[in-house]
Amino acid sequence: MMELHVCNKNGALLRAYALGDNPEVIVGRDETCDIRIMAKSVSREHCAIEQQGEKIVLRDLGSSGGTFVAGSRVNAVTVEDGMEVAVGPAVLKFFEGGI
Repeated sequence: MMELHVCNKNGALLRAYALGDNPEVIVGRDETCDIRIMAKSVSREHCAIEQQGEKIVLRDLGSSGGTFVAGSRVNAVTVEDGMEVAVGPAVLKFFEGGI
């Protein structure tokens, strides 16, 4: 099972989540989001993490600030072990394993 760590820009762990129980997880600042990041640079519904068969895909939901992997803005990307994704002031770090 994939594990998601939400960290600040300095790498400090803020929260950890196990992915795979839900077919879709929404990240954003709105109170209805599954993972909330309370920052003005994060859209209300910023990105989605979706289970697609055996793979997990992170998809930007038309956010104004963008979703970035290795400094490049992405619309959608297949999640890999060790991947880091910048969403506003947060860094989403993905790890294969369990919480």
